[in-house]
This record gives sequence, structure tokens and C-alpha cells, in this order.
Amino acid sequence: MKRVEDSLALRLFAWGLLLVGGGLLILFSYRFPLHVWLPLLFLVPLALLVDSFTFQLAGGVYLSFETVVCLFCALLLGPVIAAWMASIGVLLDELFLLRRGPHVAARSAGMYALMWLVGGLAYQAVGGTFPLMQLEWIDLLRALFLFLVAALVNRTAMGIERLLRGLSLREYLVYIAPRTLLIEIGFVVIGAVMAVTYTRIGPIAVTLLMAVMLLALAMFRQLREVSQKLERRLALLGGLNYVGRLIGASLELDRLLDLVYEGVSNLFDASLLCIALYDPERKELSCQVLYDKNGRHMDQPHEWLSELAAYLVERRELVLARNAEEVGRLPVSPEGAGSSEAPQSVLGVLMMSKGRAVGAIVAQSPRPDAFAQEDQEAMMTLANQAAIALENVRLFREVEQSRGYLRAVLDAVDNALVVTDMSGRVRLINRAVKELFGLSEERALGYPLREVVRHPVLVGLAERIARGEVVGSEVVQMELDDGRALMGYLDPVIDPQRERIGYVIALADVTAIHELSELKSTMIRVASHDLRNPLHLAAGFFRILLDDLPQLSELQKDLAHRVQTNLDTIGRLIDELLNLERVEEAQFTRQEPVDMGAVAQEVVQSQFLRAELKRQRLWVEVEGGPHRVKGNRRMLAQALTNLVDNAIKYTPEGGEIEVRVRSEGKRVFLSVRDTGVGIPPEVQPRIFEQFFRARQPGTEEVSGTGVGLSLVQQIVQQHGGQVWVESEGIPGKGSTFHIALPAL
Repeated sequence: MKRVEDSLALRLFAWGLLLVGGGLLILFSYRFPLHVWLPLLFLVPLALLVDSFTFQLAGGVYLSFETVVCLFCALLLGPVIAAWMASIGVLLDELFLLRRGPHVAARSAGMYALMWLVGGLAYQAVGGTFPLMQLEWIDLLRALFLFLVAALVNRTAMGIERLLRGLSLREYLVYIAPRTLLIEIGFVVIGAVMAVTYTRIGPIAVTLLMAVMLLALAMFRQLREVSQKLERRLALLGGLNYVGRLIGASLELDRLLDLVYEGVSNLFDASLLCIALYDPERKELSCQVLYDKNGRHMDQPHEWLSELAAYLVERRELVLARNAEEVGRLPVSPEGAGSSEAPQSVLGVLMMSKGRAVGAIVAQSPRPDAFAQEDQEAMMTLANQAAIALENVRLFREVEQSRGYLRAVLDAVDNALVVTDMSGRVRLINRAVKELFGLSEERALGYPLREVVRHPVLVGLAERIARGEVVGSEVVQMELDDGRALMGYLDPVIDPQRERIGYVIALADVTAIHELSELKSTMIRVASHDLRNPLHLAAGFFRILLDDLPQLSELQKDLAHRVQTNLDTIGRLIDELLNLERVEEAQFTRQEPVDMGAVAQEVVQSQFLRAELKRQRLWVEVEGGPHRVKGNRRMLAQALTNLVDNAIKYTPEGGEIEVRVRSEGKRVFLSVRDTGVGIPPEVQPRIFEQFFRARQPGTEEVSGTGVGLSLVQQIVQQHGGQVWVESEGIPGKGSTFHIALPAL
């Protein structure tokens, strides 16, 4: 799309004004003698000097003080000389100072020639004379009439131009033209005073008067510049504050980039804007968006601005070029910039976040001095705000992506998962929970777990979480109305600072395992019952046969001993299997206080005779006391008995066995130390497995089933404790088994 100021109608209007105004000037000037033109050598530079104090008003209209000089010239030398001075002065000003182009210069020169020529002729028509000799009311009114006619021509030409530009004529006639007219009416008195002063006193007085006026204008201009800078600063701060709030409120990348563009376009005069984002992993610009005055252009990459943005990110530099010469000295050549207008001003800044570059913003303008140092500072502030917002967008995307991954993983898990905060409010559920309890996220997220799931076991667990009573991992069992059995595993959620921030509950459907366990228990009970009676009968009949048989040979005695040993082993295996099954199914209460010191003394007393038969020294040492725990006394005694029994079996004659009980902190420790054969380190991780026995020299004659230590572990774990072994595996140094239980 061509710019409005380059339209054919506007060109014809501009050159038409110059043709009419210049033609009339030539028509009225060809009879003037040479000496009449000499004052132009002084008046044109004076007009240019005064015109340097131009001020821009609203709507792109400029208020110029050359009106005073033009009026002074018209009242002193006549309309023709005034028209020549005004047209030549404005032509030089437009072409070489303001550099607005030939069309604007042609329009201004023709308009100024017409307005002062027509105004001067109208002045003469109402009785005005040249030069002005006095300041009576009638003379001032005639001078005012000259100015008003000239102003009418000026406003008419400006109004036609605005129409051709597609701008609002009503806005100009109602708001802009009256303001400038009222201000310039005051110039009439100044111009008339200067003309009369020159006529009566001479050029020296006018020169002094002009010097005073220029000094006043200079002071006024300086104050105006300071005021404009303050206004500009306040506008920038206000705009940055507003744009910053908008940018910080957006978490969508496209919307955020559009807001950055809106902020830049509202604060700065930029014809093209490139926003480039930097990918630190790929070390390249990952996103480049180009904006012009018509908006976003994603499908039109701008190579020059992109290269300049890449240069800024790579070198961590800023760019501020105020004119074409400085633009030409940039490290990236602007040739082929892809714009209908060559860049005359360029501004480029980095978007920095946490000390690293996340992108760059580069703006260009076809107008010289479009960007100042304060614009660079404001753009940097805007860029830093945008960088923080971009970092928030990146983090938000990562969180959303992580949530998506987490959701996909959790929904793929068959177990039902519930995540709560420290107060027991639900923060996350997966698909299995929704299907298991018929829930939806709207009815679950943010609500207390005890209100979401009404099962008594989970309600009790949720209430304990809300009261802060849950500090570690726990396991619960629950049964649904349809008969399904669930196993619940609760674990704290720990943050990187090792602080608890919530809990996760995993519910596994163990119905099949529960049914299999019940079947196994039934089979063990039935098999044990069916095996125990025949085994007892066989053992009894075998003893009777041995008693009735005559003297046996050595071989027969050995065979009989082996039969009796295997019968005893089978009997113990049946008893231990039944004990293990009872422990696995036990629903005992832990509310019974148990003094482990007294339990240890009873166990040692019951095993004392067996140790004596092997000439072993068995004793117990209880440090202080009492050492109380909550649990089942019979089962705890069974666990300690199994450890002492193993120590007696695996310790040779003459060895020592020590049982020690002590309390430390919130735990009660029991240890059984022997001087037996020891346990090799390579088999220690397996000694608590069911039916596992370590084979090593010195244990060939020791009978056992491999169930005793497994039974110990089951009992200790059901009491919330731990069991472990320490042994170097060296015969004579033996082993030490430790049990740790929560103290009461």
C-alpha cells in the first residue's frame, strides 16, 4: 500500500499551489527595480532564524514565528516582497532543514506566496499603505485584516491537504486552526510595531527589538523543551507502567508479542518492528515476528532486522542510530531492508532475564532523529518487562507440559493415586480413582479427602493427615462394598529442601492376591492338619518298633537316627508354617504394653537348658528399663526365641550367646550375639527369605527349615520395626542379630 502523502491527488495539489503562487509573484514582480530586492538578503535569513523557534502543536501542525517577520515585511515593503521572502524562506526550510520532501516544499512555497500576496492586496484594497507610519486603531485593524486574509488562505490550503491525506477536516477546523489563529493574532501587534519603528527610527531600533524578541523566543523555547522532556518522560513512564501491567497479565506467547508491539507503537515512532526470541539450547533465534503499521507479518521475514537482532544477542550490545549516516555505520548493512522507505533511525535493545538474553527488539523509522537516548532507556525497560513475561510464559509452558506428561503417566497406571496437601485437601487424582469411586475432578480437586471419598479407612487416614499425625509411610487395608480388597500405601511428598509438602496415596486392587492368600492359608491349614496326625502316628510307631527290636547294628542305629531326625524336621516345618501363616493373618492389637526386658529374660530362661547341654554360656543383659513397646507379647517372644534358637544351633560347644536389651531415643533395641560359624557377607541379603539356608562348613549337621528368620522378619515388620544382621562370616566371631521397635 502506498503512503497517503505520495498519492497523485496530493502531488497535483502541491505543485498546483506552487504554480499558481509562483506565477502570480512573477506577474507582479517583473517591473520592480533591482534595489527593491536587496532587503531580501537580510529578511530571508532573518525569517529562517526566527523559523528555527517553531513549535509543534496537536495534529501535526506547526506554529512558526516567521509570521511576525512576514507581516513586518508586508507592512514595510509591500505584499510582493513579503510573498517572495515567505516563499523562499519556507522553501529552504522544508528542503534543507526539515527535509520533508519536494512535494511538501512545493505546497508550502506556493501556499505562503498566495497567502501574503492575497493578504497584501486585500490590505491595500481597504486603504492600507506602505510603509506603515503610525499605530492608530484604524491602522491596526487594517494590519489585522491583512493577517486574517492570509490566515484564511493558509487554513483553506491546509484543510484541502488534510482531505487529500484522508484526515479529519472537522478536527482541524474545530480544534487546531482556532488555537493557532488566536495565538498568531498577537503577532499582528508585534509586526506592526516593528514596521512603524523601522519607518520612524531606523533599522537599528528594529534590530534591537528583534534581538529582544529572539532572546525571549530562545528562553521560551528552552522552557518549552524542558517541559516537553518532562511531559515525554511522564508519558513514557505512564505508558511503560500500563504496558507492563498488560504484559505481565498475559501467559500466551502470541498475545504477549502483540502487547509488546502495541507498547512500542504507542511510545515510539517506528515504521517497522522486529521481535526475535533466542533459543539458548540451539543457540539461534527461534521466533521472529515482524510488525509494520498494518500489524503482524509472520510470512514476511525481514533479513536485515533479523540479522541485527542476532548480532545484538550474540554481542550483548545495544544499537541507537539517529540518522542515515549512523545507520550506514551499523555492523549489519541495511541494504535490501525490505521496506518502501530507507531506515533513517534504528533502535535495538536486548530482552534480558536473570542475566541471560532471551531475545531482542529492533525498531526502524524513515524519519531522522526518531529515537533519542531516553527512548533507548524506555525501550530497555519495556524489553526487560517483556523478558520477565516471556520467562513466565516459558515456565508456564513447562509446567503445563509437565502436568500433561504427569497426567498421561498417572492415567496409564492401573493403581488409583490420590495426592493431597498437608491439610488433606485433594490436589491430584488419576483415571483409576475416578473409575474406582465414580468421581470427577470438579468434585475432588481442592476438597478435603474425607469429603471426597467416604470409605471409613480413607476417612480415618484423611483425618489423621489433617491433624498432622502422619509423619512417615503407612500401609492400610480396605474392602469395598462389592467385595474387592484394596491395599493402600501412603508416603509423604518431599520437596528439594527435604520438607514434607503433602502425601500420595496409592490404592492397589489386591483382590486376586487376597483370594490366593486365603486359598494358600486354607491349603496350608488343611495340609498341615492332614500331615500332622499321620506324622505323629508314624513317629510313635517308629519309636515302638525301636523299643521292641533287639540290639541294632551300627548301620541300623545310624539309619534309625536319620529317620527320627527327618520326622522331627518335618514336624518342626509344619509347626513353623502354621506359625508363619498365623503371623501373616494376624489382626492383633498393638495397644498392649510389652516390656521387652522381661520378654528377653523369659526367653533366655526357657532356652537355658538347651545351651547348658552344649556347654554354652547364655545370658541376658537389660540396660535400665523398663523398655516398653506396643504389640503382641506372644509373637514378640516367638521372634526372640527363634533368634536365640538359631544362635544355640549355629554356635559350637563352649561358645557364648548374649541377649541385650536397651533403649535409645524413641526406639527399643534387642540384639542376640553369638560366637558361632558366622554368616558370609554374600548371602546375608537373603537370609530372611522363606526356606533359604546358608550352606557353609560346620553347618552340615544343623537341622533347620529356613522359615525361622522369615517368621522373625514378619513379626518385627508387623510391629513397625526393623531386623538386620551383622557378621564378618568368620567362624568363631559369629553373628549379631538386631531388632529395633518403636518405643511406647
